[in-house]
Amino acid sequence: MKHSLEIELISAEGLKVDRKPVKRKTFCIVRIDQKTKVCKLDESGGSCPTWKDKIEMEMPINGSVRFLSIEVLYRTSGGADKNVGFAKIPVTDFMGGFAPQGHLNFLSYRLRDEYGDKSGIINVSIMVKPDGNNIKYSTPSPLVVATRDYAACSSQAAVNGQMWRPKTSSSMAVGAGYGGREVTGVPVWCTYQQSS
Repeated sequence: MKHSLEIELISAEGLKVDRKPVKRKTFCIVRIDQKTKVCKLDESGGSCPTWKDKIEMEMPINGSVRFLSIEVLYRTSGGADKNVGFAKIPVTDFMGGFAPQGHLNFLSYRLRDEYGDKSGIINVSIMVKPDGNNIKYSTPSPLVVATRDYAACSSQAAVNGQMWRPKTSSSMAVGAGYGGREVTGVPVWCTYQQSS
């Protein structure tokens, strides 16, 4: 059994290769397990491309897939494709207790090159399509939806079973594993009503 995903590759920001802004035409490759899809080429080129390209992919629900990867490439004048950077998106950031089917998740992730250096940011939206039970999704009133309806606001909170990370002092932060880390993805809620 598989889930159907609708992935929109929206845009990227500050794309760099060898610490220099990209001036060429760029595109993305999305990988789930062994399957790949290529998005359209941004014809205007530059370090802040806009694709707005929707693709649909299938993902097994048996738990074998833990990450979805997105690779950004640029095309040289000779037609060769060169790597700008890649991002690994945890499946738990758009699927699970905190993101029911049919919700549109807007996500931004840091791109890294093959040496691990920062090479930009990619903006995507991912929706796990409803499984066909004729469930209608409507915009809920903010007064009706309680915070307990969402198990967590991030994959790390889902693991801990907490809505918010507990307060830590600076000495506890290093021992607890929170010191010096960067946020690489931030789920943003948006209610999406599919027209019929």
